[in-house]
Amino acid sequence: MAITFYCVKCRAKKDVDDARVERTSLKNGRPAAKAVCPDCGTGMFKILSVKEA
Repeated sequence: MAITFYCVKCRAKKDVDDARVERTSLKNGRPAAKAVCPDCGTGMFKILSVKEA
C-alpha cells in the first residue's frame, strides 16, 4: 500500500511505497510519516489520519 505525499518542489502529489516511508509520531501522539520524493529527492512530510496510521 502506498501513501500519497505532496512534494512542494515538484508541486505534485507523489505515491511512495510503504517500504520507503518512515512512520513517526508527533509530540501530541498524532501519527505522521516522512519520505523522499522519488523524482527530485526532496524530503516530504505528512500528518496521517487515524485510518492511514
